[in-house]
Amino acid sequence: MSIQNVAALIGAVNLAGFVCEAAAQAQDAPLTREAALERALADDPNVAAADATERAAEASVRQAGRWSNPTLEVTRENFEGSGIYAGSDRAETTYALRQPLALGGDRGARRDIAESDRDLARVGAGLRRLDVVEEVEHAFVDAQAAEAARVVAEERLAVARELAAAVNRRVQAARDPFMAGSRAQARLAEAEIEAESARRSAISARNRLATYWSGAGDFGVELASFEQLSEVSPDALQGAIPDAQLAEAQQGRAEAQLRLERARQIPNVDLQAGLREFSETDETAFVLGVAVPLQIWDRNSDNIARARAERDRAGHQREAFARAAARQRATLMNQLDTARLEVEGLDARVIPSSEEALRFARDGYARGAFSYIDVLEAQRALTEARLRRIASLRSYHRALASLKRLAGVNAEEISQ
Repeated sequence: MSIQNVAALIGAVNLAGFVCEAAAQAQDAPLTREAALERALADDPNVAAADATERAAEASVRQAGRWSNPTLEVTRENFEGSGIYAGSDRAETTYALRQPLALGGDRGARRDIAESDRDLARVGAGLRRLDVVEEVEHAFVDAQAAEAARVVAEERLAVARELAAAVNRRVQAARDPFMAGSRAQARLAEAEIEAESARRSAISARNRLATYWSGAGDFGVELASFEQLSEVSPDALQGAIPDAQLAEAQQGRAEAQLRLERARQIPNVDLQAGLREFSETDETAFVLGVAVPLQIWDRNSDNIARARAERDRAGHQREAFARAAARQRATLMNQLDTARLEVEGLDARVIPSSEEALRFARDGYARGAFSYIDVLEAQRALTEARLRRIASLRSYHRALASLKRLAGVNAEEISQ
């Protein structure tokens, strides 16, 4: 099969796929970032699981504040024995209530732990939502970048077709060698392959984005927000970091556990009060009792030492995270600034110069002043500049999404 036939076949397949895709996307308005986030948050099972964990923690707080239930004890003694204890004439029956009393403040300490667990669950639920938002925003930016790259590939294909037709006319007019026509057809086939690859990459990116709400990728994505750059206010990123709040909650949980272990160092007692019936005399008497553990072998000292070490570990981890968050913020800010400056430089100088060079090369080729190679080089430079701009925009928006995740704020709060 000749190169011309291969190019025609690929072009037909590419055109058919593009038409089908355009028809499918035309049915609905392009998907916005806000709509994607809304769909994902409403469908993500991990978010629902985090909400359930928070409800469970709330129930644990209520349960931890309850008193221990009293125990009803019924004891019957001195019956059905031998001698004078045969039968039940000398039986004694005791009815008593036993109530545990936590003298060391166990109940309050348990409630503190339950409240700490509730705080952890709340922070964890918020972090899970932030994670979903970051993941979806990254996936959305990837879909935007893939769609923008597809547009560039289609533009390159249109230029390649126009150039191939112009070269073919010059070859037929014997103004260019036959090899130039073959080279033009090869470049056309290459452009068609790249356009098809870009189209498939865009479909794949949309399908991946749709997995966050168990949907299909039969939608378009809006590109207006992808083209927008904004200055980021560093002051908006100095607030409470959600992950730091999690570290604080973990430290608070360790403190509560230490208080509980110290409370357990004071023994709990059981109080007993009841009534005893004497069958032999048909008389009754009150019964009072107290049970106190003797702390001979165990004073809970090792559990206290363990809880103290866990508290210290939580404090060190909190400090370590604060330093890691500062490093991550600096890296993301540098990535954001670098990407913005690169996009601005490409827009201001590189792309306009490349577009002008391509126009000059095409006009000069039409007049015979430039060769087809000059046109190809100008087209390649423009395509690379546009793709580089897309890559920089993708880097910018992904870094911005990660900064939002790190700070736990919305885009409006960190953008000026």
